[in-house]
Amino acid sequence: MAYENVNATPNFQRQVLGQKGFRKLRTGGSSTAGEFYRAITVLADASITLSSEAGDDLTAETIPAGVTIYGLFSSITVVSGDVLAYIA
Repeated sequence: MAYENVNATPNFQRQVLGQKGFRKLRTGGSSTAGEFYRAITVLADASITLSSEAGDDLTAETIPAGVTIYGLFSSITVVSGDVLAYIA
């Protein structure tokens, strides 16, 4: 599944408002192969590993609840905790 180009106004609005949906990932959970994500919101303190399409990847990074990370991510693994991953 490809992600939408956010340069087009309707695509930007859909992604900013989360209208493409999200995946709730819990301890031991991983993202769906072939899906991309624009934002990750941490619901309960989490340790996550993720691959970014631009910038740095994270490996077993601890993120506190309430934090949202923005970018374009191709894979997410939750070592512990709960997150919402918004589909790009």
